[in-house]
Amino acid sequence: MKNIMLRTLTLTLAVTISACGWHLRGAPKNFPPGSTLYITSEDPRSDIAETITSLLQTSGLPLAEEPSQADYLLTIHKEDERKRTVSVDAKGRASEYELITSAEYSVSDRSGRTLLTEAKADVYRTLVWDDDEVVSKGEEERLQREEMRRELIARIIDRLRRIDVSTPVTDNPAAP
Repeated sequence: MKNIMLRTLTLTLAVTISACGWHLRGAPKNFPPGSTLYITSEDPRSDIAETITSLLQTSGLPLAEEPSQADYLLTIHKEDERKRTVSVDAKGRASEYELITSAEYSVSDRSGRTLLTEAKADVYRTLVWDDDEVVSKGEEERLQREEMRRELIARIIDRLRRIDVSTPVTDNPAAP
């Protein structure tokens, strides 16, 4: 049942994304012609991994069915949605929140060589809260979260486009 709901949600998200005018600007062209990518996630219910998979499939990038068949492996390590209070009103109630959606991911090649490690993508939005409009503000938050997830996915795909597959790269400034 959960699997059907997840697939329905993913299909609905893909249709919504295409209906609103947002579209992928083409598959990453930096991977050698004929190479395949496998997308996996440490969370088996990853919305981000599933959406990236369907977007890259529709853009024409060959995806492998199994990790052993892939030339490159994209792993989504962590997905996170947080909300923190930014300001409070005179009564001490939250009047403004910061919404944060983030993902950590890495890319490696068939030999296990890491091309991208400890990469992180974050999207931030501010939500003004009004306790008198709880229902409408809840819906506004839901819509902002959907938009944030689409932007996060676009950032990950854009980062895939910029990987130099001939040399290892790190996004961790503390790494040697």
